[in-house]
Amino acid sequence: MNAARRYLATFLTIPLLVGCWLIFAARPFGAANPGAVFLPFDLRYNGMLKLNSVQQSRPDVLWIGSSRAATLREQMFQPYRFYNMSFTGWTTEQIADAFERATRDWSPRVVVISLDYFLFTDEWARAYAGTRAMVYDREWDYLRSSIADFLKAAMKSPQLLNEILLGQGNFVGTHAILSREGFRRDGSYLFSLKHIDDARLHHQTAQTLVSAVPGAPNMSDQQKASIVRIAELAKQRRIQLIGVQLPFIRPAVDYLDHDASYTYYSGVWREFESEQNRSWLEGLGIAFFDLGHSTINDDSRNFVDAYHVSELGALRVMQQLLSYSKFRAALPDIDPVEINRQVDQFDAQSQSNS
Repeated sequence: MNAARRYLATFLTIPLLVGCWLIFAARPFGAANPGAVFLPFDLRYNGMLKLNSVQQSRPDVLWIGSSRAATLREQMFQPYRFYNMSFTGWTTEQIADAFERATRDWSPRVVVISLDYFLFTDEWARAYAGTRAMVYDREWDYLRSSIADFLKAAMKSPQLLNEILLGQGNFVGTHAILSREGFRRDGSYLFSLKHIDDARLHHQTAQTLVSAVPGAPNMSDQQKASIVRIAELAKQRRIQLIGVQLPFIRPAVDYLDHDASYTYYSGVWREFESEQNRSWLEGLGIAFFDLGHSTINDDSRNFVDAYHVSELGALRVMQQLLSYSKFRAALPDIDPVEINRQVDQFDAQSQSNS
């Protein structure tokens, strides 16, 4: 075989091998390897891939929301089967859609939805209605685009092909290998050390939060309507529904609470934090736990940036949630002593690494 034919054979064979590898790896999120970390080339395909994982694992507890809930892990909910469906619901309408799809064929014991003040602004909904709309089908479109994305990346990073062919390590997929981060088998997200170090250096500020998410004078009735639909569907499907606002780093909370120049835009924050809003949610049958003013906010190690909790922060979230009798009643078999042990272990590791 001359050089031209060898080149052509190689050029045609590699995409086929990569395609088979991607299909296998994403069934679901690296199911063949419990330690696999997988990252699709386009986060909109999280919907399709994570829904497939949910349908196969049928968890007792499902958490639906944006990237804010990314670090909640299965071992934090033992002995219950848990799946983290974060990165699928960026707006209240998308959370409603993900909830309906994920609970269509069976009913988990509990579904937790991330409820953040900024979800109730129309500006946030407009910004993410299209760019973060999940794709729940089109498997072959995903495969074809993934192969094209791989070939493009391989031309820039020759080591990518070597790592794939050698099959070393737990990172699966072009972007997981290149970024050293992605989704674990339980749906949680592993942030790379480089990502965490850079974010902690530059983005644990109030300005990071208010630049990333919009404010508004009040909560939007249109966005609230999606939550009403979720609550009605949960009742029909006999699912216990919990809502959680995860913590924000302290400087961001202080800014929302006290900065005079932002008073108009922080109206939605004050309304969301009000007893009236809590009563509305509980009237819908949603047990709501607001960690917006939690002491978790005070330790920067609990955060990746201003609004994403670290794994230590996620453990402390569980620790605090278990201090509430309503949460313990919903998931009575979670052992607070075990969560405390995990917190102490992770805290010690965090201090030794700092």
